[in-house]
Amino acid sequence: MNSTAEKLEEFFRKFPGIGSRQAKRFVYFLLTQRNGFTQELTGLLTALKKDISQCSECFRFFGSENGAKICPTCGSKTSDVGILLVVEKDIDFETVQKSATYSGHYFILGGLIPILEKEPANKIRIKELVERIKRDGEKGILKEIILALSVNAEGENTAGYVRKTLEPLAIKYGFKTTALGRGFSTGLELEYSDADTLGNALKNRQ
Repeated sequence: MNSTAEKLEEFFRKFPGIGSRQAKRFVYFLLTQRNGFTQELTGLLTALKKDISQCSECFRFFGSENGAKICPTCGSKTSDVGILLVVEKDIDFETVQKSATYSGHYFILGGLIPILEKEPANKIRIKELVERIKRDGEKGILKEIILALSVNAEGENTAGYVRKTLEPLAIKYGFKTTALGRGFSTGLELEYSDADTLGNALKNRQ
C-alpha cells in the first residue's frame, strides 16, 4: 500500500480493540466502496464534532442541537442528585442507562489507571471529579459515590486510587464511597454486563 493507505491504517490502529490486521481490512474495505460512500463518511466525520457536545457536569458526549452544555440526564429533575455513579467511559454510561437499574447522576472518568503508573492523575478526570464532589458537597446533597469500574487489574487499581483521593472529602461532606458488589464477576468489563448482573451488583454494592 502507498503512504496514504498506510497513514490511514495507522489511524485505524488507534481505535480501541483494533489491531494491524483489522486496520488493513478497513482500508481495503474503503478502497472497494463507491465514491459516494467515502464522501458521505467524510462528511459525517466532519459534522461529528459540530453535532456532539460534551456535558460540563458528567463529561459524557451527547447530541446537542441547541448548544446545551449540560446533558439531559444531568439536567433531569427526576434523577437522584444524592448519588453519583462513576464509570470509565461513555459506553458504560449507556449500558447502565439501558439496564434501568439506576436513577442517580453519573460521572465519566475517562479511562483507567495502568498498574505502576507514575502519574495516575494524568490518566483520569480525577481533578474534575474532586471539583464536582466539592460543589455537590457544599450544597449538602451528596450521599454516596458508587465506583462502577471494570473488575480487572486496572479497574481495581483505579478504584483504589479514587477511594484514597476521596477519603478527605468523604469525611468533610459525610458521604460514603461504595463499589459494585457480588454478581459482577472478575475480569468482566461493565459495558458487557447484562441488566440482571448489573442490577445485582448495584444492589449488593459495598
